[in-house]
Amino acid sequence: MMYKKRSMAALLCLALGTTACGGGSGGSAPALGSESAVQAKKDPVQLTVYFPFPADWPEENFMETFGQPITKKFPHVTIKYITGGKVADLITAGETIDILFASIGATPPHLMENKLEYDMTPQIKKYNYNLNSLESTMIDTARQLAGGGIYGLPVYVPPSATYYNKDIFDKFGVPYPKAGITWDEMFELTKSLTRSDGGVNYTGFGSSYGHLAFMNQQSIPLIKTETKKAAFDTDERWKSFVDNLARFYKLPGYSHIKNNQISEPNERNRFFKDRTVGMFLALTALHNAKEIGDMNWDLASFPVYKDKPDTGPQAYPTYFYVTSMSKHKDQAFEVIAYLTTEEYQLPQIKDGKFLTTLSNKTLRQSFGQNNPMYTGKNVKAFQPDKYAPAGSVNKYNGSYNAEFNTIVRDVVFNNKDANTALREAAERVNKKIEETEVASGAK
Repeated sequence: MMYKKRSMAALLCLALGTTACGGGSGGSAPALGSESAVQAKKDPVQLTVYFPFPADWPEENFMETFGQPITKKFPHVTIKYITGGKVADLITAGETIDILFASIGATPPHLMENKLEYDMTPQIKKYNYNLNSLESTMIDTARQLAGGGIYGLPVYVPPSATYYNKDIFDKFGVPYPKAGITWDEMFELTKSLTRSDGGVNYTGFGSSYGHLAFMNQQSIPLIKTETKKAAFDTDERWKSFVDNLARFYKLPGYSHIKNNQISEPNERNRFFKDRTVGMFLALTALHNAKEIGDMNWDLASFPVYKDKPDTGPQAYPTYFYVTSMSKHKDQAFEVIAYLTTEEYQLPQIKDGKFLTTLSNKTLRQSFGQNNPMYTGKNVKAFQPDKYAPAGSVNKYNGSYNAEFNTIVRDVVFNNKDANTALREAAERVNKKIEETEVASGAK
């Protein structure tokens, strides 16, 4: 917004850095201090925050990145952080979780299967929260998951980029991946890099097929929301998607890799630890200085399809949710809303702690400015100019996207044709969904 003059209320909103100023419809917010202005209660309150995976956000890192900024902004709030353990066990033990955060893929088993989902629409309206400040496809994803409502706000998103080992490219005289690289061009680079040298087997490409399927650039549904059936055997685009990825592992130089070694952890270790992989498609996390070590590395854009050269993968954001069991929903929402402000996000972006979910793309240019590991690196590649639209989003996608790994393994290692592998995967998924529905008493 470029106005020559601003109202005092608008200036106050800017000073406070609050997303409660400015509604999703573009209407003006009530002036601060007026009788119509709404603020959460400022009575002392403890909010318990839960995250499923301790290795990703140990308590010290969580408090530094999230907890301390929250309590500095809201002195009346104290944060209790719990990570790991089963949500059901915590609830049974009498724990009340106010805020749960998880990736879109991890949301169903941790939030929804424990019946902790809560539609935050009342708080969004009450505090005049501006949803337009967030990247649109991430809001579309949230709305699909909540059947038109919204359970959580996206706070950060993992990269959609190619890490590459420059030393391997240099060793074999292969040009580095370029901006706007297509899948076919990446395949040609992979062929050039996949070889044995000095008793070491090098491969050109590694990634996580389950996440690639979940985030596919064509927005192909995994599970159709309206039918609760897998789309593997009914949407013909899946065959070309399988064929595109399986061809990498069908290269002769991949024959030393076993069929249980193409999961994301194995691929990641071969790239960062063993350093025998030329390119690694990062989809789940930013990789830190300790993991990268002294590797001679850089970044390239996520490969695109020739017919969609401007479209990256779907986003895979991490959402922060107010839970249905919280007795402090307004205060919890206020905290989550703050985590989506430029005031909060900009320092984290500059430090290279996470990638933004905000619609203001100029923020991306600040990524890693204060972090020496990103000096001279092509950090622009971390996020596509345009995320693909959300495919069908529902509580089953996160549970069954791993079936795609089985499909690829069947095609590569078990010599099944793609149609057979897709049909068999669909049968397995549909059976599991039906059993789950019966067990839960769903109609």
